[in-house]
Amino acid sequence: MRLTEVRTDPRPIAAARAGLGVVTVANSVEGFVLLREVAGGKLGLPVHALIPAPTSPLVHVYLVVAVVAGLALTVGWRTATAASVTTALNVGVLLWDQQTYSSHRLLATLLVAYLVFAESDRAWSLSPRGGLAPWWPQLLMMTQLSVCYFFAAVSKISVVFLSGAPLSLWVWAPLPWWMFTLMAVGTVAVELFLAFALWRRSTARAAAALGVLLHLSIVVLLEDQTLPLAAFALTCLCLYGLFLHRPEIPVSRLAQPGRSTAGRVPVSRDDF
Repeated sequence: MRLTEVRTDPRPIAAARAGLGVVTVANSVEGFVLLREVAGGKLGLPVHALIPAPTSPLVHVYLVVAVVAGLALTVGWRTATAASVTTALNVGVLLWDQQTYSSHRLLATLLVAYLVFAESDRAWSLSPRGGLAPWWPQLLMMTQLSVCYFFAAVSKISVVFLSGAPLSLWVWAPLPWWMFTLMAVGTVAVELFLAFALWRRSTARAAAALGVLLHLSIVVLLEDQTLPLAAFALTCLCLYGLFLHRPEIPVSRLAQPGRSTAGRVPVSRDDF
């Protein structure tokens, strides 16, 4: 059995698809606001001179198409097409102006690109096809999230961040300094924990609970960028079901190099 032959319960990827659809709408509004300002005369930072500058009509067309594609993902209508359109639009926006770049937009772009192949409309969609969904796109999405958490933690390991100084400027609540230091250390520890613990069945539920608390605290406590932070939180949290319900694949069932297996091997809920 090859990993590309493993098929599993479609509901976790359907939940991830719906969450990423909502994220797409939020990111589209965020990008529209910025591009509209550039089109209105704000200083633009083009990625390349050959790319035309944003204009008001084009920016409005982008918003309409992006929102429709995001809603299609949310409700599960023509999901492969909606994911393809969303990916193309996200790449286009990232190339349109350097100010549109953000880590959460790039992460969402990569995850939606995997949805093109995930058959996420097999459950919880306007026209559910039924059956099992391929697991390999889900595996790539899970890996992408783990990489995100790992490097987010590693990038914060510095005397400046761990002292709590940046958080003292970002958090709206007037807290004692030792709490900012504790929050900084705790953030790094939780992100490192999430990067690995979500993969282990014995720690996945605890990791998911910590992840929810981490993202909610970021959205609630940080003073600015509430919409982008909420979009990033949903981008991450909607993938937790993929970890909590991932299939158990014994090594003995994997095909040896150079050896092929015929047909597709289903992995049902009994294999979880």
